[in-house]
Amino acid sequence: MNSQLRKKLTLNNGANIAVLGGGPAGSFFAILLLREAKKVNLNVSVSIIDKKAELDLNNNVQQFKGCNFCAGIISPRLQKELVREKISPPDEVLCEKFTHIWIHGLWKNFPLKVPAGDDLISVFRGSLPSKRKKFPRGFDPFILQKAVDEGANIINAEALAIQYTSGSNKRSITIKPDSGNLFNLEADFVCISTGVNLNPGKDSRHNSLLESYRMLNPGFRPPQTRACLIFELKPGSKYLKKYMNREIYIIVSGTQRLDLEHAALIPKGDYLTVALTGKSIDKASLPEDTDNIIKTFLSLDNIQNILPHIDIKNTPVACRCSPNMAVTPSTEPFSDRIALAGDALGARLYRDGLFSAFITAQELAKTVIYKGIDKKSIAEGYGWVGDWLKKDNRYGKLVIGSIHVALKSPLLSRILYQAFATEMKFKKMDRWPLGSVLWKIGSGSSDYREVFNDLMKTSVFISILRGAIKTFRNILTEHFFGLNWESYGRYPTVIIKEKRDYFKKSISEPLGIKLDKSPDMERMYAIKIRASSDRIFEELGKFGSQKGKFLRLRFVDVRRTSGLPNQEGSVVSYNLRGFPISMGIRLVKTIAGKALLYEPSELFATNGKLLFDISPTKDGNNRLVIYTAFDFRKGENFFGKIFWRLFKLLFPDYAHDVVWNHAICSIKGESEKIEL
Repeated sequence: MNSQLRKKLTLNNGANIAVLGGGPAGSFFAILLLREAKKVNLNVSVSIIDKKAELDLNNNVQQFKGCNFCAGIISPRLQKELVREKISPPDEVLCEKFTHIWIHGLWKNFPLKVPAGDDLISVFRGSLPSKRKKFPRGFDPFILQKAVDEGANIINAEALAIQYTSGSNKRSITIKPDSGNLFNLEADFVCISTGVNLNPGKDSRHNSLLESYRMLNPGFRPPQTRACLIFELKPGSKYLKKYMNREIYIIVSGTQRLDLEHAALIPKGDYLTVALTGKSIDKASLPEDTDNIIKTFLSLDNIQNILPHIDIKNTPVACRCSPNMAVTPSTEPFSDRIALAGDALGARLYRDGLFSAFITAQELAKTVIYKGIDKKSIAEGYGWVGDWLKKDNRYGKLVIGSIHVALKSPLLSRILYQAFATEMKFKKMDRWPLGSVLWKIGSGSSDYREVFNDLMKTSVFISILRGAIKTFRNILTEHFFGLNWESYGRYPTVIIKEKRDYFKKSISEPLGIKLDKSPDMERMYAIKIRASSDRIFEELGKFGSQKGKFLRLRFVDVRRTSGLPNQEGSVVSYNLRGFPISMGIRLVKTIAGKALLYEPSELFATNGKLLFDISPTKDGNNRLVIYTAFDFRKGENFFGKIFWRLFKLLFPDYAHDVVWNHAICSIKGESEKIEL
């Protein structure tokens, strides 16, 4: 027997292959194996054993029963593989195609645009939440149907154990159907793709099927797992379009009320999937623990900023589960005629589990067809996959740990954001050193080893160092002007380099003006405000009044000295306290609910403009853009030139950034108070 097993084993015509588990890994394996077999004219039979799947009389896969324990994200690189293999899901399966990932830090948030040519997509995996009208078909039944279309058979049953078959080299699987008696199925090769959630919330080591495999292969150890909490809310597509339009939110900033390491908010039509991991989830053992976690999470300030007014009373939980996540690969995951794939083998740490399921299935299918089904052959063709996951997760711990430390620190997260904002402002998107790393982390579109190597690059170090210098400079400037962030949220206001000309044109055309191409000082800021244009316009009318909350500066009084709010001809004066120095700016053009154009006096600057523009966004909100620019006076003689150069030094560009960033966030905060 042992001498036989040491021989090279291959599949022959008529071979039977059993796939234990009809999730993505099992379905991918069946599809790709059958396709590769056809290429070499090998006739094989594939049976997928899954207790949640069944066929109707027309050989169509019925909707999976129950939950599939996944947040449901198709990453850009998985989507490219699906397109290449011609198994990309149709529109009826796809819930959302996202334009941005937002990574939330303790200081500000990082908006990461999905690059052109990439698709980041959300899907439902199974049949839950129930009674879905939109996107009723899940991703798992779609992929399983593809396997059936390729020729796979479905056995609606549960695989209980696997053992040697006496008198042959085949493997025997004990199967328990929904109804009827137990029976055994013989197979020339077995792919175990059961995942790690046959008993959700329990350690995979307690699974009887995997324990039976361990009897055959004593060196086998299943993946180590960690608990996760996933729940679905149904706030409705109208609400989600207003507050999370085609955006995924990843939150790693800490809170004292709930010890979380990672939270993801993923819109899916009428529903919102929330996935949580952290020590609070690890400790939860009772249903009431889960209830308290959900209630506390939805009440957190940063979550209420994203999802105002949502709680479990007005938006009940549609479904929930507490699945395991594989955090380490299994050991000894294959032997003669048996191999593990998907989460049962292992998965990338906290990211892109569907992609790792595809890779494991793809490589195992190729190995079985072209290398062999004995342990040595499988090791030669497939062994690298387990090593890849092991190395990737080792680097993943370093990368995720570093990012968590940075984003949970008030100072480090501010430095990181400033570095990122500087890249957005002065470099094209494809040349963002830090931004590229953050995108890879957020989307899971690259291996952690690649991300770690990118983090170690000189360009990233220089970007962060530049961010640190600017951060300390900005902190000093805030203290100088007496600016306080405590009462207002801190939001990104940077306009990326590629969009600056577009924004300049879009805000100037309604006013019938042209903006200079290269003034001495030019700054532009944009922010999305969840309020009507009239409400924002009303808030802008408080410019220079005692009721206004923005531009409250130490050492400088900003007051409207003549005219009425938002009325052409009104004047706002800047007065330097304790000195007979002042400058007035006059409102020269108004478009009600849309735009305000101020021009400063020529005493200290020339060709000056201060422009406020309100424009609707695609999600039913509004964007406020603030543009300020002017030329410094030059002086006509030697002493005049020296004076104006010194004057310019007193008003550096970055001071405008600090003041107007605070101002535009203040305007957003005040405008949204009533609307929200």
